[in-house]
Amino acid sequence: MPQGSVVGSLLFLIYINDVVKASNFNIVLYAVDINLHISGNNHETLEKTVNHELKKIDHWVCANKLCTNYSKSNFILMNNRKNINFSVSFNHHPISKQSSLKYLSVILDDKLYWKPQIEKFVTQLCKSCGMLFKLKYYTNISVL
Repeated sequence: MPQGSVVGSLLFLIYINDVVKASNFNIVLYAVDINLHISGNNHETLEKTVNHELKKIDHWVCANKLCTNYSKSNFILMNNRKNINFSVSFNHHPISKQSSLKYLSVILDDKLYWKPQIEKFVTQLCKSCGMLFKLKYYTNISVL
Protein backbone atom coordinates (compact mmCIF):
# COMPACT_ATOMS: atom_id res chain seq x y z
CA MET A 1 0.00 0.00 0.00
CA PRO A 2 1.41 3.42 -0.85
CA GLN A 3 1.84 5.84 2.02
CA GLY A 4 -0.99 8.36 2.27
CA SER A 5 -3.61 6.02 0.88
CA VAL A 6 -7.24 6.08 1.92
CA VAL A 7 -6.71 2.93 3.98
CA GLY A 8 -4.20 4.73 6.22
CA SER A 9 -6.66 7.56 6.90
CA LEU A 10 -9.47 5.12 7.64
CA LEU A 11 -7.31 3.14 10.03
CA PHE A 12 -6.37 6.36 11.85
CA LEU A 13 -10.04 7.33 12.19
CA ILE A 14 -10.95 3.88 13.52
CA TYR A 15 -8.02 4.12 15.93
CA ILE A 16 -8.87 7.62 17.19
CA ASN A 17 -12.60 6.81 17.64
CA ASP A 18 -11.66 4.99 20.83
CA VAL A 19 -10.99 8.32 22.57
CA VAL A 20 -14.71 8.80 23.29
CA LYS A 21 -14.47 6.04 25.91
CA ALA A 22 -11.53 7.70 27.68
CA SER A 23 -13.42 10.33 29.69
CA ASN A 24 -16.79 11.83 30.56
CA PHE A 25 -16.46 14.67 28.05
CA ASN A 26 -18.92 14.83 25.19
CA ILE A 27 -16.46 14.36 22.35
CA VAL A 28 -16.86 15.46 18.74
CA LEU A 29 -14.32 14.14 16.26
CA TYR A 30 -13.87 15.98 12.98
CA ALA A 31 -11.02 14.79 10.76
CA VAL A 32 -7.99 15.06 13.09
CA ASP A 33 -9.57 17.64 15.42
CA ILE A 34 -11.12 16.70 18.74
CA ASN A 35 -13.62 18.95 20.51
CA LEU A 36 -14.38 18.27 24.15
CA HIS A 37 -17.62 19.57 25.65
CA ILE A 38 -18.79 19.57 29.23
CA SER A 39 -21.28 21.67 31.17
CA GLY A 40 -22.05 22.48 34.77
CA ASN A 41 -23.83 24.97 37.01
CA ASN A 42 -21.03 25.70 39.47
CA HIS A 43 -17.86 27.07 37.87
CA GLU A 44 -15.55 25.86 40.69
CA THR A 45 -16.82 22.29 40.35
CA LEU A 46 -16.72 22.57 36.57
CA GLU A 47 -13.09 23.71 36.65
CA LYS A 48 -12.10 20.72 38.81
CA THR A 49 -14.06 18.34 36.59
CA VAL A 50 -12.52 19.70 33.38
CA ASN A 51 -8.97 19.40 34.72
CA HIS A 52 -9.68 15.87 36.02
CA GLU A 53 -11.16 14.77 32.69
CA LEU A 54 -8.23 16.31 30.79
CA LYS A 55 -5.90 14.09 32.84
CA LYS A 56 -7.89 11.10 31.58
CA ILE A 57 -7.55 12.31 27.98
CA ASP A 58 -3.83 12.87 28.49
CA HIS A 59 -3.49 9.32 29.82
CA TRP A 60 -5.27 8.00 26.71
CA VAL A 61 -3.04 10.11 24.42
CA CYS A 62 0.12 8.81 26.10
CA ALA A 63 -1.10 5.20 26.15
CA ASN A 64 -1.77 5.40 22.41
CA LYS A 65 1.61 7.01 21.71
CA LEU A 66 0.07 10.17 20.27
CA CYS A 67 0.97 13.77 20.94
CA THR A 68 -1.01 16.93 21.58
CA ASN A 69 -0.24 20.30 20.03
CA TYR A 70 -0.68 22.43 23.14
CA SER A 71 -0.17 25.68 21.21
CA LYS A 72 -3.31 24.94 19.17
CA SER A 73 -5.35 23.89 22.19
CA ASN A 74 -7.74 26.42 23.69
CA PHE A 75 -11.08 26.61 25.44
CA ILE A 76 -14.11 28.82 25.62
CA LEU A 77 -16.28 29.26 28.69
CA MET A 78 -19.84 30.07 27.66
CA ASN A 79 -21.64 31.88 30.43
CA ASN A 80 -23.73 34.94 31.14
CA ARG A 81 -21.39 36.35 33.81
CA LYS A 82 -18.36 38.55 33.39
CA ASN A 83 -14.78 37.71 34.40
CA ILE A 84 -15.05 34.24 35.87
CA ASN A 85 -11.58 33.06 36.83
CA PHE A 86 -11.24 29.68 35.18
CA SER A 87 -7.90 27.97 34.54
CA VAL A 88 -7.39 24.80 32.55
CA SER A 89 -4.17 22.88 32.06
CA PHE A 90 -3.45 19.87 29.92
CA ASN A 91 -0.43 17.81 31.00
CA HIS A 92 0.88 20.80 32.99
CA HIS A 93 0.52 23.08 29.94
CA PRO A 94 -1.92 25.96 30.53
CA ILE A 95 -4.66 26.12 27.91
CA SER A 96 -5.56 29.60 26.73
CA LYS A 97 -9.07 30.92 27.23
CA GLN A 98 -10.64 32.48 24.14
CA SER A 99 -13.62 34.80 23.86
CA SER A 100 -14.48 33.26 20.48
CA LEU A 101 -13.39 30.25 18.47
CA LYS A 102 -14.07 28.49 15.21
CA TYR A 103 -16.07 25.30 15.54
CA LEU A 104 -16.87 23.40 12.34
CA SER A 105 -16.52 26.64 10.32
CA VAL A 106 -18.86 28.57 12.63
CA ILE A 107 -17.40 31.26 14.90
CA LEU A 108 -18.86 30.98 18.40
CA ASP A 109 -18.37 33.59 21.08
CA ASP A 110 -18.64 33.12 24.83
CA LYS A 111 -21.97 34.95 25.10
CA LEU A 112 -23.51 33.46 21.92
CA TYR A 113 -24.04 36.94 20.46
CA TRP A 114 -22.88 35.75 16.99
CA LYS A 115 -21.10 39.07 16.35
CA PRO A 116 -17.81 37.44 15.13
CA GLN A 117 -19.76 35.10 12.80
CA ILE A 118 -21.83 37.98 11.41
CA GLU A 119 -18.67 40.06 10.85
CA LYS A 120 -17.05 37.16 8.98
CA PHE A 121 -20.18 36.70 6.86
CA VAL A 122 -20.37 40.43 6.04
CA THR A 123 -16.70 40.44 5.01
CA GLN A 124 -17.22 37.45 2.71
CA LEU A 125 -20.39 39.00 1.27
CA CYS A 126 -18.58 42.31 0.57
CA LYS A 127 -15.78 40.46 -1.24
CA SER A 128 -18.31 38.59 -3.38
CA CYS A 129 -20.20 41.79 -4.23
CA GLY A 130 -16.90 43.45 -5.13
CA MET A 131 -16.03 40.63 -7.51
CA LEU A 132 -19.46 40.83 -9.16
CA PHE A 133 -19.10 44.61 -9.49
CA LYS A 134 -15.74 44.21 -11.27
CA LEU A 135 -17.02 41.37 -13.47
CA LYS A 136 -19.93 43.44 -14.81
CA TYR A 137 -17.52 45.11 -17.26
CA TYR A 138 -16.41 41.77 -18.70
CA THR A 139 -19.60 39.72 -18.99
CA ASN A 140 -23.35 40.05 -19.47
CA ILE A 141 -26.02 40.09 -16.77
CA SER A 142 -27.15 36.48 -17.35
CA VAL A 143 -23.64 35.21 -16.57
CA LEU A 144 -23.46 37.36 -13.45
